[in-house]
Amino acid sequence: MKKMSLIAVLASSILVLSMTGCATTKATVGVDTKSTETNIIDWSNRNLDVEAKPEWLKKLVCGNSDVFKTEFGVEKSSIVKYGIATAKTRDASIAASRVNYNAMRAEELKTKVVSEAASTLNDEGYTEATANAATLAKVDLTGHELVTQFWQKVEYADKETEEKKTEYICYSVYKISKENWLNTLKGYLTQIIPAIPDSKAQVKMANTIQSLYDDTAKEAEKSEADAKAAIQAQVDLARIEAEKKIAKAQASQPVVVQQSAPQANDSSYNWMDALELAANVIF
Repeated sequence: MKKMSLIAVLASSILVLSMTGCATTKATVGVDTKSTETNIIDWSNRNLDVEAKPEWLKKLVCGNSDVFKTEFGVEKSSIVKYGIATAKTRDASIAASRVNYNAMRAEELKTKVVSEAASTLNDEGYTEATANAATLAKVDLTGHELVTQFWQKVEYADKETEEKKTEYICYSVYKISKENWLNTLKGYLTQIIPAIPDSKAQVKMANTIQSLYDDTAKEAEKSEADAKAAIQAQVDLARIEAEKKIAKAQASQPVVVQQSAPQANDSSYNWMDALELAANVIF
């Protein structure tokens, strides 16, 4: 009986160990670990013992810039925002992340303004006019100061082909004073309000400036799971809007032009793919 009990204990131990081993291999993100689906194999200042996923970066993506401000000596009153890009080379990702910063701010402001118009004006025609104007409006980045750029070289498996791919991700992080961010919002709204075909509605929309400021300037830290979900929701919404915009443009063009027109997944929308990949890398 003792012999049988010993065998049972050993068998149970082996089963637990084997289950533990299986659970370990299911990690989806790693650092220089070939057994995982996504690996960071190089990164900024690696030779200076900088972490592949620094705490300030994880916190920033989750909506909390406090650690970043402390790390880089940024004033606590400053607003912090970032641009992100992927590319096949490090230098290309660094340059693209600065270009994408503009595109991401435009998408951020457009989304907030259209949402405010829908709830405040309560008129489909006015909301559509606002959305059309918001799409064409330019974002003034005066006073947006680049603080740092952080890149990661990432190896991952393609979702469809399972082929191994290598990309560079780069974050360009900016600081903006409250005054300059308010000026950015005012400059953006100034281009949109005249397109609303009603003077009273124009005044209502102008009065949303405080709400727009609060929504885009105040931080609310999310959990990693919530941050990842929010990123995916943002990307999905932006991709849908991009496809609508492209479809509308194509519909007014000859067939030949339609066939050569850009698609929603071209380089103009690189930041969407970059955010998706980054979320898998960081969290």
